[in-house]
Amino acid sequence: MEAVRAGVRDVPVGNDRGLRRAATAFLVALMVVPLLSGWKVTGTKVRHAYYPVSGRNHTEIVRSVRRFAPLSGRAYGLGIIDFYPDYDMRSKDGACRITRADTGLSITLKLPEWKGPKDAPRSAARLGRHFERAIKQHELQHVKIAERYARQMSRDLKRLKPEKNCWTMRRKAYDLIRTLKKQHINAQRAFDRRTLKQIRRLL
Repeated sequence: MEAVRAGVRDVPVGNDRGLRRAATAFLVALMVVPLLSGWKVTGTKVRHAYYPVSGRNHTEIVRSVRRFAPLSGRAYGLGIIDFYPDYDMRSKDGACRITRADTGLSITLKLPEWKGPKDAPRSAARLGRHFERAIKQHELQHVKIAERYARQMSRDLKRLKPEKNCWTMRRKAYDLIRTLKKQHINAQRAFDRRTLKQIRRLL
């Protein structure tokens, strides 16, 4: 009998600020790494980090975003997404199969937070708070996309047909995870492309 577990990381997902560029800011790193003792994530864990948005008018708010937003001001929001596929393999009666598969997600979101002065004009405060809400909603859609692929990853791993040995099964699982990761990246990029004009209109 052989039991194997593995994890996958994907970073980061971000939407373009659209102040000077039309292209979507989307940086990705992909790797498969062994699951170390105690390194396990179940379900979806989402952490929030914030950058301040302030100003008394549109120009000052834009300047604030350029100064404090992620990727040196090139993104309005950012999501760092880590996949944790955790699966067991067992060899029995000349065949190796995956007996259990679960995929956890660890996500860190970098979001804007309105920190304008208390006496800021109502129009500036309204713009700042609308920007804050819109970017949060956008990044939460990225989370939903990741959750969909995490569920699919677990389901497809469990459906893999048995192989003659666990080395072959390990390779098969690895290839499946890489394929789904690429599909996940494409889905995230497609979402950013669909919403790019809407995001650009925020500021």
